[in-house]
Amino acid sequence: MKRGFLVYYVSRAVLSLGLAWLMFGFSWKALVLAGFFMGMFVLYLHSGWFQVDASNPLFPLRRDERGREIQRKALIAAVVSGAVVFVILAAIPNGAVAEQAAGPVAMAVAACVYFAVQFVLFARA
Repeated sequence: MKRGFLVYYVSRAVLSLGLAWLMFGFSWKALVLAGFFMGMFVLYLHSGWFQVDASNPLFPLRRDERGREIQRKALIAAVVSGAVVFVILAAIPNGAVAEQAAGPVAMAVAACVYFAVQFVLFARA
């Protein structure tokens, strides 16, 4: 990790922890998910898939046209998968536990699908 990107690392660690906390609350599962998200943020910074602009330390990654197209596909896949999981879990009859977990599980699935689709599409080239 490079010292020049300290602001990026700290902001993404806070974002990762916040998102994981929203999904799982204060638990070991949230720490595992936050670690995964943080690892993906670091991978994206150092993978060479994006242009890095050090003059903007909070948002140093820049996308070209190919990157924007991949982001669009990943976002569509994430929204669709999250919505499908939410509808399925919310529709389970007499499933009070499934209804309560529908939102956090759908968010977790959508976030994981977003990162996975981006990773696969960027890794292809």
